Formats: sequence, structure tokens, C-alpha cells
Amino acid sequence: MEALYDVLKEIGIEVENKVKEELSGPSGKLKALFYNIITPLVINVQTERDGYHFIFHKSGAVSLHRGLHDHQDVKVSGEPAELRYLLQARDKERFEMYKRARKIEILASTFKGRQAVTKLRKLFL
Repeated sequence: MEALYDVLKEIGIEVENKVKEELSGPSGKLKALFYNIITPLVINVQTERDGYHFIFHKSGAVSLHRGLHDHQDVKVSGEPAELRYLLQARDKERFEMYKRARKIEILASTFKGRQAVTKLRKLFL
């Protein structure tokens, strides 16, 4: 589904800009130490039809790829329309509602995945 890929691509660019901004700020050296501990980091985004994955690199770069990665740190899954809506609108109430209704699921399978989920929620919700 190209529409979801396009939304994910925009999110990747935005996340990369925010990460690089944080790493270059006044406390950037300290943040870079933590960031380098949790990277590379892989986030799979999956619907019943499609799968993509982000890789967060030590440099602060974020790349998006088609297909699911075998060694994920975080798995985000849900129905395409709900995922697309949440990524675009960043509606915290709807996010919580979809999560309770199990229309979206976020599973962190590693320690660094749990850290990333916490940080990304702060950035986007």
C-alpha cells in the first residue's frame, strides 16, 4: 500500500531531523552516548497486507525499507487505515482507543526497543 509507505517515509524524515537536532543541541554529547547504545534499532511496521521497517543508525540517520526485518526491536501492527490516521493526525485519545480495541499493537521485544517506544511517544503524542 503506497499510501502507508508515503506516510512512513515522511515520518522517517521527520524523526531523523528531530534526532539530529537533539544530538547537536547543548546536551547533544550526552544524548549521543545514549543514542549510540540503542542503535542500530529496527522498528517493523506491519499490516495484514504490507510490511516495512525503519532502521535507526548511529549517525542519526533513519532509513525506511520495504519488507519486515528478521531482528526487530519494536513491532507496530494494525489495520492500514488506522495506522495511517494515527501517523498523520497524532491523536493521543484515538491512539489509546485503538490500542485498547487492539486495532493497533506496539510490542517492544528488546530493552532498546522499550526505550525507543518511550522516546517516540514523547516526540509524537
